[in-house]
Amino acid sequence: MKISPTLYQQIISHGVQEHPHEACGLVAGAKASRVESVWPLANEQKYRNRYFISKKVVESTIKKVNEQGQKVLGIYHSHPTTAPIPSSRDLWYHPDEQVKMIIISFKTHPPVLKCYTIHSHTYDEHPFLIDPSH
Repeated sequence: MKISPTLYQQIISHGVQEHPHEACGLVAGAKASRVESVWPLANEQKYRNRYFISKKVVESTIKKVNEQGQKVLGIYHSHPTTAPIPSSRDLWYHPDEQVKMIIISFKTHPPVLKCYTIHSHTYDEHPFLIDPSH
């Protein structure tokens, strides 16, 4: 999956803005390999170690994504103090194996972003490239 530096920075900025709580949102695009838009969402329960977005908000946002001719490619969230590795909770609640999980860790500076394919409550790292030509 590829992302422009501008959209990558938008995700990082959202994580900084929400710190010390988890930030969360969606990335979307017309092609599975290219992020074309970032959709920051409000963490409705201000936790440091998890996020919650109501079904109504998710469905409304997905509708807007689809109206732009795109589809949801990934769900991103931040780990304010831990590594960018899916927790057991992340794996358990991930809604769709076709949608990537993107985690931004603020444990180090600069932040580290990782992307994963989730399947049967396990994960494999998926390439995520910042592409200046994007």
